Amino acid sequence: MTSGFDELSLALFTALAPAGAVAFIVVALARLSAASCEEAVRIDRVCACPFSVCLVGFIASATHLGTPANALHVFWGIGRSPLSNEVLSAVAFLFLVGAYWMMAFKRNFPDKLAKPWLVLACAAAIVFVACTSVAYSVDTVPTWDTAFTPVNLLFSGLLPGPLLGLLFTGLAQAQRPRGDLLVVAVASFALVAGTIVLIAHQQSLALVANNEIVASSLVPHYPLAIAAHAALGITGIACAALTLRRGAKRRNVIIFRVLACVFALAAVFITRLVFYQLHMTVGF
Repeated sequence: MTSGFDELSLALFTALAPAGAVAFIVVALARLSAASCEEAVRIDRVCACPFSVCLVGFIASATHLGTPANALHVFWGIGRSPLSNEVLSAVAFLFLVGAYWMMAFKRNFPDKLAKPWLVLACAAAIVFVACTSVAYSVDTVPTWDTAFTPVNLLFSGLLPGPLLGLLFTGLAQAQRPRGDLLVVAVASFALVAGTIVLIAHQQSLALVANNEIVASSLVPHYPLAIAAHAALGITGIACAALTLRRGAKRRNVIIFRVLACVFALAAVFITRLVFYQLHMTVGF
């Protein structure tokens, strides 16, 4: 079993980092379709927000390595270790987004450079989320090495990520009625599909055991966590949906979008904690 601190730090990483990457894609798409130079500048400024969300998650994950020096050993397994690939993809994504944000402060940042850069950063975000989703394919941990794990991680990013992106584009005053509706729809789909995957995973645990214990006994509170995930997720999406009404005051829009993000991230964080509590090796 991992320590409680390890569970907390890794749960923060897998709740925040994929969500931040998805949020960046939402912001980047808004930037690519900016209607004016002024709007493009405002969107460029908020690129720091999804970058910061990912960075906080990445820093949290580094705390379980013991000492900072151990982080260097991670890069030795690039190409053959899922963990190393995950770290490399995270570093590449953070570098591209951070560098873009700093370059965007130039008075005349040409679209000829900005748009290809954004497309490349979006591709890096997709690769990062994909690498994170398969990072727990460990043969010796049967509770993690299942088809449910990568799918669950994908939906964990697609639930709060679009809502974070909706908040950040709102801060930039980049309103896209149809786009905003699509963003909420994606988060809603992720909640429904993700909840179904969580239920299927929970039911499969009764068939997984080692020499000492049945996996389902490790997390007897899993059904309660799934229920909390669904309730928090529904509340978050409802808060986001309220901001799509025409004529809503900007202050109220921002407040409800912040609440939407808090509820959605809490929903994901609860299930990520349960996931790490499921750590069980094959033999003992």
